[in-house]
Amino acid sequence: MKKCILFIFTLLIASFQWSCSPSMEHNDALIQELLEARPNEFAHILENMDQYEVQIVYTQINRDENNNPTFTTYTHNTDKSRYFYPASTIKLPAALLALEKINTIDKKGLDKNTVMRIDSIRESQTRAFEDSTAAMELPSLAHFIKKVLVVSDNDGFNRLYEWLGQKGLNMGLWEKGYDDVRLTHRLSIPLPTEENRHTNPIAFLAGGEVIHQQEPLYSDRDIKAPDTILKGRGYLEEDTLVNEPFDFTNKNFIPLEDLQMILQSVIFPESVAVSARFGLNPDDYRFLYRYLSQLPSETEYPNYDLEQYHDAYVKFLMYGSEKGQNIPSNIRIYNKVGIAYGYVTDNAYIVDFDNNVEFFLSATIHTNSNQIFNDGIYEYDSIALPFMQDLGQAVYQHELKRKKTNAPDLSRFKLAYEKPHSDMKLGNFHDLEAAYYQYHLSEFGHRWIAYDSVARDVNQLKASDKFKVTTVGTSIDGREISMVQYGAGKIPVLLWSQMHGDESTATRAMMEIFNFLNTNDQFDPLRETLAQELSIYFIPMLNPDGAELYQRRNILEIDMNRDAVALQGNESLILKTAVDTIKPKFGFNLHDQNRRYNAMGTSNPATISFLAPPADQDRTHTESRIAAMKVIAGLNKVLQEIMPGHIGRYDDTFEPRAFGDNIQKWGTAAILVESGGAIGDREKITSVKAHFIGLLHALEIIATGTYQKNDIEDYLNIPENDTKMVDLIIRNATITRNGKDYSVDIGIEITDEKDHDQKVFYRKGTIKDIGDLSVFHGYQTIDATGLYLKPGMLYIGASGHEHLLKTGYTGILVENDLSGDYHFEQIQKVCDPENYKPIIAIDEPADLVLFNKEGNVRFTILNGAVFDWEKGFNNFKNALYF
Repeated sequence: MKKCILFIFTLLIASFQWSCSPSMEHNDALIQELLEARPNEFAHILENMDQYEVQIVYTQINRDENNNPTFTTYTHNTDKSRYFYPASTIKLPAALLALEKINTIDKKGLDKNTVMRIDSIRESQTRAFEDSTAAMELPSLAHFIKKVLVVSDNDGFNRLYEWLGQKGLNMGLWEKGYDDVRLTHRLSIPLPTEENRHTNPIAFLAGGEVIHQQEPLYSDRDIKAPDTILKGRGYLEEDTLVNEPFDFTNKNFIPLEDLQMILQSVIFPESVAVSARFGLNPDDYRFLYRYLSQLPSETEYPNYDLEQYHDAYVKFLMYGSEKGQNIPSNIRIYNKVGIAYGYVTDNAYIVDFDNNVEFFLSATIHTNSNQIFNDGIYEYDSIALPFMQDLGQAVYQHELKRKKTNAPDLSRFKLAYEKPHSDMKLGNFHDLEAAYYQYHLSEFGHRWIAYDSVARDVNQLKASDKFKVTTVGTSIDGREISMVQYGAGKIPVLLWSQMHGDESTATRAMMEIFNFLNTNDQFDPLRETLAQELSIYFIPMLNPDGAELYQRRNILEIDMNRDAVALQGNESLILKTAVDTIKPKFGFNLHDQNRRYNAMGTSNPATISFLAPPADQDRTHTESRIAAMKVIAGLNKVLQEIMPGHIGRYDDTFEPRAFGDNIQKWGTAAILVESGGAIGDREKITSVKAHFIGLLHALEIIATGTYQKNDIEDYLNIPENDTKMVDLIIRNATITRNGKDYSVDIGIEITDEKDHDQKVFYRKGTIKDIGDLSVFHGYQTIDATGLYLKPGMLYIGASGHEHLLKTGYTGILVENDLSGDYHFEQIQKVCDPENYKPIIAIDEPADLVLFNKEGNVRFTILNGAVFDWEKGFNNFKNALYF
């Protein structure tokens, strides 16, 4: 079948295992009772509620036996029509939209950690070419967001504003249902209205080269309040008192209930409508959880002055921003505050890990007794912040006493931070996960990585006295294969990657490990331990010819992992020679497995799988195999913290030709690591990070000998791999045959095809199974109960793609063969109508339509990607290619 198909790379909207709807009760009674029960703290506030413009939103969370949450929300004095100045609370939605926007751009090496260069073309604008507070002293979206969340940095927000543009910032929230939002200006920079419509030109760089540019944006929308908003009786303007109300008509605004719902959409994405979620991937969520809750004292970059940026600096609820407040490690507050013009606001999700407490609390109060704005005289310290502290404590004490049927499992929110908490005593490895992005290399963000890029980075290590780089041979096509040595200790360890050319995850991790080892920072004790105790030998990209073609086998079509005995290929002989010469005590055989594996008995993809290969047919527990099992047991403990339930154990059938099995037989403790699938992460960015953390941890426990304390039973208890994952399952769809209806499940697999000339992937969705698929799990699932399934149709003529897709067409006839041009135009382009006849059959294209009894299309499945028409046409930018 010859089709001119144009595809898009897509992103994850994080998927969790619950689904629930919040219950919003505009009921003052509960909150009123909590306030009245503490007259010493709240009597004055209750007597002057309107003067202080107090609004409170409190959400209780209850879990069922499967840890699924339900929500009951109570409000007090809330009114979306009553204006309050939100100040810095708007920085959270800006951060979310900034991440969403970068995720929608499919360019190699472009993500939130990519170096960002902000230029200026107008007198009111400023440049940002460097950032002395970042680890590498270069700006990035990730670092701006981090500063925004940890200490509410205003410049960081302004850079996000420049990335989004005024129009993009507002429309991004309006499209998610936040209709009352008005975000019109930067913070702490008093610019005219017209200047805030303009933004700076922006470029993103990888390897010193520009990989993406954004021209200056201009907002042509007049965004302001529908009615004039005047407050107070006067204001200062350049030290002159103006005796007339202050005008907030063109100021930022977002309702308090919207702020809490936005935070809830981050903490519990599945609890809000799909249309209200942000286009974030799993790493984005962990990134946000970390920096919403990280304290300044736990932050390495920037290294904050703790006299000014104390732990309660932006934790108003419960702690009131008082210096000297000790926030215990069992309490975590995931929040964003705002303070300006006398308004103090906090929007928080609060957790107590020791006492199984969790709740949302959002509040705002205004203190400006003289009714003069801009004079700096507001009752922050005497009224507003004490109110916030007392309110948080009152609700927290209520939650401690409130009976719950099921204790929550809050492990997802237990994170590593850049520095240890003041009441924690942890080893030098505790915060490596938090610091990962200091060493991350965004240029290796895609699976197809070039030999030249790897060779360049490896050759650059020759300039460092920490490494010894040698050429150990050449591939069949003449590409040099290098070995990198770090350390000169008595325990030799060998790691090799990309024995199969299309399995690049570990190579990408190695490049980041080299970056880590070549740095000096708080992890120097770990580096010194590794260098003193181990001699570590890395062979990145053992099969460069296969890697260049992005194929499993080498250029002779030999599977190198079945060539350990015959040694028919140059590359196989290079590895065997290295093993014979180095005589490693431990060997790490690093591979990628396919996305069909799940951890046995679960719906979780096996994102990482391990094996201590057998040395014989009897699978004997030899000395070297036991050592490998103990190292893997330690690895499993660490990675379960990062991706709980997503670790598998590979089949241990003896393969007499394989390197892992033979190296085990030759006396090296061989450890096989396989990188599998993860929801929303076809580029395996999650797995690269897991390799980085896991391999460094493995090297540490080998260097210290602590692996020997692990029990092999912990290895044997890792769930075995099963093969029950498919990309998309359509359950309970009705198909009609000969006038009779049948209910079936459809399993769809999305494979990655490649264009060698353009070096890009495109994706091919194929029906792989039909029938009872109840034992299978989908990276994405559609419940099609009550819906009818039919093949998509071919349209001949000119029409808008949205109209066609929504009326059952999945292809459009074109005159020329455009294959090789993979810029997505939201419909399949077909050159030969005779060959485009989709049917519902195994191994046929996944071009399908689900419609209701009235004939209205509910879902369009285009090449395996899903249009959900309840979300609207624009949802395809987040179509779920899992």
